[in-house]
Amino acid sequence: MNLKDKKVLITGAAGQLGRQYCQAFAQAGAVVIASDIDLEACQEIPGQLEGGIAKHYALACDVADPSSVEAAFAEITSRFGSLDVLINNAGIGVFEPWLERKFEDFMKVFRVNAGGTFLCTKAASVLMRDSKTKGSIINIGSIYGLGSSDPRIYGDTPRMNSECYTGSKAAVIAMTKYFAIHLAPYGIRVNCISPGGVFNRQGSYFVEQYSNRTPMGRMANEDELPATAVFLASDGASYITGQNIAVDGGWTAW
Repeated sequence: MNLKDKKVLITGAAGQLGRQYCQAFAQAGAVVIASDIDLEACQEIPGQLEGGIAKHYALACDVADPSSVEAAFAEITSRFGSLDVLINNAGIGVFEPWLERKFEDFMKVFRVNAGGTFLCTKAASVLMRDSKTKGSIINIGSIYGLGSSDPRIYGDTPRMNSECYTGSKAAVIAMTKYFAIHLAPYGIRVNCISPGGVFNRQGSYFVEQYSNRTPMGRMANEDELPATAVFLASDGASYITGQNIAVDGGWTAW
């Protein structure tokens, strides 16, 4: 899974999992383009990666804003000339009870999660096609894009999973298959990773209930997801496209 000097754009790079993807791709030899709406946080990342600021690059991008995506890819084209891998990692959620959901908040989640995936995939596909790069696009879905969350595991926590998060991640998984078919003639592969719950200091009741619901008996550690992305980006996955891989400790196997 050697990705030496492959140019990899990671959106949502300043988040918990975004930083893990950046570390993993840097360790695989890639040139990491760390992108986030929070440029200040993003600018910390290159110096923390193997190869440092001389090799890696920070880039501001609001994936839900077409003009921001256009500007970001213009900068990538100007600086690097091409792109080998796109990780569509940026995403948001909302947490109040769904019957209290405002339509504006519903659409905001879709705009970032599904709309951002569309905008970045479109821009990356054009760049890969025009530069004749046999690229890899990896979308980040969720086990909650494959089925509803189980309300019994949340107790009285205020951070309930939302219908719009579920719907938006289902859209990401479905678009993965569409993009894979329509980009195959250009040698561009498109796959999706659907993580299960990742431990991030959640309440003890939720962690216990989630773990009891999972065949492997625990939540994921944050460093257990990036290897799948590195594999899908590598030549080891050269005949894999249109797939969704659930990295979930068996959650979706019930």
